[in-house]
Amino acid sequence: MSYMITEERLKKCREARKAMREERFEKVRNVLGDKAIDELRDLYNIFDEGYYIWLASLYDPEIGGFYCVQSGRDAKGFLPDIESTVQALHCTEVMGLTYGKPMREAYSDKVKSALLNFVRSLQDPENGYFYHPQWGRKINIPRRGRDLSWSMWLYEMLDEKPLYPTPLDKTDDGKKSASLPDHLQTIEAFKSYLAAFDLKTKSYWTGNMLQSQTKQIQAAGPEFVRALFDWLKENQREDNGLWQEVTNYDSVNGLMKLTLIYSALGEPVPNSRAALQSAINVALSDEKITFCCQFYNPFSTIAGILANIKKFEGEDAAKELKTQLIEQAPEIIRKTREKISLCKNPENGSFSYNPYGAPRGRVSMMAPIGLGLPTDSDINGGTICLNGAVRNMCDAFGIKVIPAFCDEDAALFHDILNNAEQYPKIYEKPEWFEDLLRPEGSEW
Repeated sequence: MSYMITEERLKKCREARKAMREERFEKVRNVLGDKAIDELRDLYNIFDEGYYIWLASLYDPEIGGFYCVQSGRDAKGFLPDIESTVQALHCTEVMGLTYGKPMREAYSDKVKSALLNFVRSLQDPENGYFYHPQWGRKINIPRRGRDLSWSMWLYEMLDEKPLYPTPLDKTDDGKKSASLPDHLQTIEAFKSYLAAFDLKTKSYWTGNMLQSQTKQIQAAGPEFVRALFDWLKENQREDNGLWQEVTNYDSVNGLMKLTLIYSALGEPVPNSRAALQSAINVALSDEKITFCCQFYNPFSTIAGILANIKKFEGEDAAKELKTQLIEQAPEIIRKTREKISLCKNPENGSFSYNPYGAPRGRVSMMAPIGLGLPTDSDINGGTICLNGAVRNMCDAFGIKVIPAFCDEDAALFHDILNNAEQYPKIYEKPEWFEDLLRPEGSEW
């Protein structure tokens, strides 16, 4: 790729990128103020061309998907996965690598065809779920639910439809799919399923389990949705708007997952102002991070709750709360920059799920994605640091999302992607690979 990634071309990208960012900063200066703009500039300076060059290197042109980490790309037994693929595509669309166009208009026909073939290859024609050849059916409930959602998202991004009915589709006689889990077949089974969760100490784990099944719960019927929200309201605390007593990363992580459910299913968030303040407090906290969702989730929550308040209480109510939030913008942006910086790989400009230098994870929802090498960065962490945190921060402040990259960056990224070559597998499949997999339908 050296003939494409020249120093002259990189210099042009950097100059155009800086000019684009400054133009966008000036457009929101009257909203955020001078101090916040200075902090925002420092935050955006974290992101450079190293990120998208690294991202393009994880694309497999033969399979049509993205690996999650470098060691997965380079080791036998590992293959691309749908979550990493859609995360990568969505990040490029939001962060300026699609020329301001929808993904389907910016990517080449060659790449789009490969992406479509990839997602089509994953679907089981009998039950409609999406399974990866490297994992088979040995995946848990969150992994299966997320892969269903990610696959449907990719079809939507490509303006295509699955080859076979999914568990989200009704049968010909209008009944729910028999492929839905047992706990979504009867309302009694669902209520028993909910009662077994421990919201008071494990709201993040519980929220992840439920949020990964949001579309399936909706497909089960309105009585299942109502039962879920009644149960959540019954167990929520009024003092902090959380489901746990202590306000910290863990409890707000749970709030984030559950807020996503309220947003997706069109329900007002109870005790929304207390919940919003808890999320703001955590965004401003000095609690040490151990993974990137701890600084992303508060912003996702803040943006989600403000959008929820706007929808159900009106624009004036949301505007008043945003004004109060913007008063704290400089400090919020500064603390977020400090936390994101901890996850950056100084060698190549990529980012990792955990602070760089910490032990690398080998799984995603208990499905193997890499060797866990100290040098690994991952798409999940990268898209959370860039697309997740920055996009939701802009949404929370009520400003249009400022992309990290410009059209010159986009041109270089697509040149690399369209000319991608297959990487050789230089590592053997690890002996522990199969040991990490779980029976289908297991909780974890």
